[in-house]
Amino acid sequence: MRAALLRCVLPACVTVLALMAGAVRAHAVPDAVVGATTLSHTQSVYVSHCGGCHGIEGISGPTFVPMLRNSVGSFACTQEGRSYLVRVPGVSMSLIRDDQTLADVMNFVLITLGGTSTPPDFKPYTAAEVHTWRAHPLSGPDFMALRAHVLERSLAACAHRPGKG
Repeated sequence: MRAALLRCVLPACVTVLALMAGAVRAHAVPDAVVGATTLSHTQSVYVSHCGGCHGIEGISGPTFVPMLRNSVGSFACTQEGRSYLVRVPGVSMSLIRDDQTLADVMNFVLITLGGTSTPPDFKPYTAAEVHTWRAHPLSGPDFMALRAHVLERSLAACAHRPGKG
């Protein structure tokens, strides 16, 4: 009796599941963000470790969290700015412990999210740079003032680059 019941119920369950899977595929909508379902390893790491605050496209909300999209690249115009970005506590002390993976994420941030703000001669971060700089995280009572000064010097350096201003 049990075997006969299984022979009838099991195929019916498989059929229902197959129909449900087909219905889900039939109602699938295109990605709201082109390529969102085909993220690289580096993009996945960025989304899971940084995207919650900075936004998956580098656009943060109206908070103290800096927007990355078309703005973060300005820091790359000086060595001070480059090291600043890695020494920020959210980067230097992030759970991304592998220096090469963090360098890859920083390069994604600067090249892809930084967009028009990143200088054309941007030198990608290396694992060695990340290893050295993250060992000295920024700390201090006036963090926002430090950021403003570093950014001001970086923007001035960007303005004086050949082909700019």
